[in-house]
Amino acid sequence: MKGNKKTKKWQLYTAIGAASIIIIGAAGILLFRQPSQAAGKDDTSHLVVAKEGTVASSVLLSGTVTAKNEQYVYLDASKGEVDEILVSVGDKVDKGQALVKYNSTEAQSAYDAANRAIAKADRRINDLKESRNNTLADSEEYDGAQGSSVSSIDSQISDARDSRADAEAQLKKAQAQLDATKVLSTLEGTVVEVNRNVSKSTSAANQVMIHVVSNDNLQVKGELSEYNLANLSVDQEVTFSSKVYQDKTWTGKISYISAYPKNSGEGTNAITGGNTGSKYPYTIEVTSDIGDLRPGFTVSVEVKSDKKSILVPLTSVITEDGKNYVWVVDEENKAKKIEVSLGNADAENQEITSGLTDGTKVISNPTTSLEEGKEVKADETTN
Repeated sequence: MKGNKKTKKWQLYTAIGAASIIIIGAAGILLFRQPSQAAGKDDTSHLVVAKEGTVASSVLLSGTVTAKNEQYVYLDASKGEVDEILVSVGDKVDKGQALVKYNSTEAQSAYDAANRAIAKADRRINDLKESRNNTLADSEEYDGAQGSSVSSIDSQISDARDSRADAEAQLKKAQAQLDATKVLSTLEGTVVEVNRNVSKSTSAANQVMIHVVSNDNLQVKGELSEYNLANLSVDQEVTFSSKVYQDKTWTGKISYISAYPKNSGEGTNAITGGNTGSKYPYTIEVTSDIGDLRPGFTVSVEVKSDKKSILVPLTSVITEDGKNYVWVVDEENKAKKIEVSLGNADAENQEITSGLTDGTKVISNPTTSLEEGKEVKADETTN
């Protein structure tokens, strides 16, 4: 019996102790929360004016520097054997300068033969004209008895002129063949590739012999993800840099974005396993001085946002039940909660794509004490 009494006393003491702890804890919570609520009631709302602007957001791309104007000279087996490559890597060339010379033996022979035929026809015509003049002189002396001879000479002169015309046509054809034995530069630029080991084999039919680029007009080409399309547009300004010269940057503007993807968007990222999306080719026109920039450089491109939207401080946006809101102050200085749609954001500002207009007064430090239609105690409006 004594053991049971001791047990009951111990249980009683334990219950009293537990109850005491609960009461003390609850009191502590109430004491802790009370100042916070009081402080919330005394909070002064800070007002800012929603204004149109741009957030400091950017899109990062990668691309390769290429020549806007360039020329590739391919082996043309139909022209015969290559006689000589007339330039070397690094040479500066002018427009119209000869780059490659094919063997011109046949073309030159045809040209020379046509020239000789023209000269022969000219001599024949001159001889016939002289003969005609002599015949006419004799005809006057013998009372026109040589009329038939003159007609015969005129016919021969006509035939000789036809022969000369044929020779001229052959000369033009031979000249074209002779011109074709030389490949000329179509631009002023620099030779960046020369391949002297060309072959007339079928596999080498598209082999490049010479590559000339114009360094005065460079561009950046690359591909952008479908997820970046909404944030980019033609004529947007960009900056880019190369690992070759990490302390230098260049500027440009987007000159082209393809309306059609290069792939179907079915690719998968090997690292994340996610869909990489469709890729759209783009081109950037370099607008700054070229300097040390060279074709072939891989560059990192930063496209700064130039899209203007209504901006508010990040702190002014609250989220409830998956929706975004801001508290504004109306003309009667009363609070009103407005649902908004969000765009991009930076470290300080949030884009509002719908729900607010330029010039609206927004509470930048909303608290739980704000109530719809209640007058707001606010400091001076700031931007």
